Amino acid sequence: MKNATLAPTYARFDYIVIGGGTSGCALAATLSQNTSVLVLERGGSPYDNPRATDIENFANTLLNITPNSWSQPFISEDGVYNTRARVLGGDSVLNAGFYSRAEEYYVEEAEWEREEVEAAYEWVERKLVFEPQVTRWQSALKDGLLEAGVLPYNGFTLRHIIGTKIGGTTFDPAGHKHSAADLLEYANPDNIAVYLHAIVHKILFTTKGNQRPKAYGVIYQDMDGVFHKVELAKDAMNEVILSAGALGSPQLLMLSGVGPKAHLEAHG
Repeated sequence: MKNATLAPTYARFDYIVIGGGTSGCALAATLSQNTSVLVLERGGSPYDNPRATDIENFANTLLNITPNSWSQPFISEDGVYNTRARVLGGDSVLNAGFYSRAEEYYVEEAEWEREEVEAAYEWVERKLVFEPQVTRWQSALKDGLLEAGVLPYNGFTLRHIIGTKIGGTTFDPAGHKHSAADLLEYANPDNIAVYLHAIVHKILFTTKGNQRPKAYGVIYQDMDGVFHKVELAKDAMNEVILSAGALGSPQLLMLSGVGPKAHLEAHG
């Protein structure tokens, strides 16, 4: 990974992943096994300040909302205060670190292959998930749940099951936080480029005749204010993948001319 200021002003890749968050990192690592992949992340690296992800600094890191911090505040239209991540690994760098597999019903409803889902869980868990050290207050909470009838007691398990359990954590035994950024260790280093502090301004779409528009590239800006253009290599299967989060993804679509007509027209 490198700062986007070191990137060429023009390049081609098989896949362009916008947003190096929880989904983007996992997807990029997988795609890089056989294709060239570019990851564009607007934030920096979680490895630049390892102590910030230690468990004793968890609250300080989450509550640090200075202009250049990993945690960026926002208030929803209905007045709810929240934060969004600006760091490689996304919210998996900032969250409380609880890990559990999805409910089996959810997998069935999505019509996913159970064996492939199990393999994906294990792929993530090898890098990120640990058995937690249960503290006194956590033990008291467990006992309270059991006394209240939240049964049975399942002990430590990563499965989503009825009752009380001890779930997984992304804090290792030394108290250091692991995040989706660690999944990039699975990537093929010959096929992947990760550019940090890269602000994507626009997704480029083809507009030929009556054909349905198709994304073929992006325009992004580095910290020095220099604009860069990246296009997909010539292959029908190549894609621009938008994984910039619940706020960033729709925002970028609207900046690219995709969204409610009245809203877009009001902003020119």
